[in-house]
Amino acid sequence: MFSRKTRQTYTPQHYLDYDHEDYLASDVDESDIDALQNRVDELQLRLDDTDVMADHYDELQDRIDELQDRIDCLEEWEEIQDELDDLCDELDNLEFERDLYGDHNDW
Repeated sequence: MFSRKTRQTYTPQHYLDYDHEDYLASDVDESDIDALQNRVDELQLRLDDTDVMADHYDELQDRIDELQDRIDCLEEWEEIQDELDDLCDELDNLEFERDLYGDHNDW
């Protein structure tokens, strides 16, 4: 208890992944999803090579599930962004037509 030695705690660093908050930014791009999918694939290969009774098996599976959920969210976010872009384009077209026809009414 009074030892100068610090207590070592084991954290399996190779199972931890980069901060997922980076992927929740509004500027999602296809490479983000691809990078996450590559990470899922890597972890799945490790999981396939891991004994089901191993201590870190559940950690690997949880991490895969978490990453897959993020991929699903990013894909959904990407679809929402696409729909929003389409709506903005449609609004721009309507405003252009309004301005165009509004100019003709002034004559």
